[in-house]
Amino acid sequence: MFHIVIVFFVLAFIQGVAEFLPISSSGHLAIFENLPAMKQVLSGIGEENNLLINVALHVATLVAVVIFLRKDILGLIKGFILSIKNRDFKSYECRMALLLIIASIPAALVGIFLNDKIESIFGSPQIISAFLMINGIMLILTKRIRVKSRKLEEMGFRQALIAGICQGVAVMPGISRSGSTIAGSLLAGLSPEAAAKFSFLMSIPVILGAAVLEGKDAFSGNIEGSVWIALLAAMVFAAVVAFFSVKVLFYAVKKVRLDVFGYYTLLAGAAFFAYFSL
Repeated sequence: MFHIVIVFFVLAFIQGVAEFLPISSSGHLAIFENLPAMKQVLSGIGEENNLLINVALHVATLVAVVIFLRKDILGLIKGFILSIKNRDFKSYECRMALLLIIASIPAALVGIFLNDKIESIFGSPQIISAFLMINGIMLILTKRIRVKSRKLEEMGFRQALIAGICQGVAVMPGISRSGSTIAGSLLAGLSPEAAAKFSFLMSIPVILGAAVLEGKDAFSGNIEGSVWIALLAAMVFAAVVAFFSVKVLFYAVKKVRLDVFGYYTLLAGAAFFAYFSL
């Protein structure tokens, strides 16, 4: 049982750090779950339960971003309801809701039509490592982006679609969702802070949708009560780590230093590729 707790907390830490920092949580989880020691412990729980563990940790980080953006989310919900009531469909809240829907469509289409093919990649650490290196190159190139000052209130359908396409690409394990969407939003002219905030807002329906899509298969196995307690504790830990990760990313984005994470994922991807190729 001790080994199970340790593995859960290691995975929770990875998920909490990597979900919102632009280093790819799905890529890191898949890599670490393929390490012999981790794989042995997880196989003891039942490999059919791996999906449940990943879904649970993703839900935990979703809670973290909802708490972090609670004021923005509540403001959008209240404003949207009031706009519908007053039939003011041109309000900021109505337009933002539409922009979030547009931004979610590419990832939803990829998830629905390519989910099986993408899941097969999770079993190939070398492919995931290659995507981590690609992610690193992408982040390093963000230093070449000319920073603009478009605010979230000035965001249009073009910016939302660009961010959405980037999010669709980031469904691949090893490609960071936050990194690609922030980079795409910066290219589309959003200010760094607006790009980060929109990236986190658009993560909510996507993470929730992925949890629902994968959740239907997540409870196919049997988990003992003590393992459930360990998993719930790991979820709380993942949520706390994720909350502080969001703060770190907001600071980094304001300084436009996503390239720092790029150097890490480039080197980590190369190291993982070498390890699993030996």
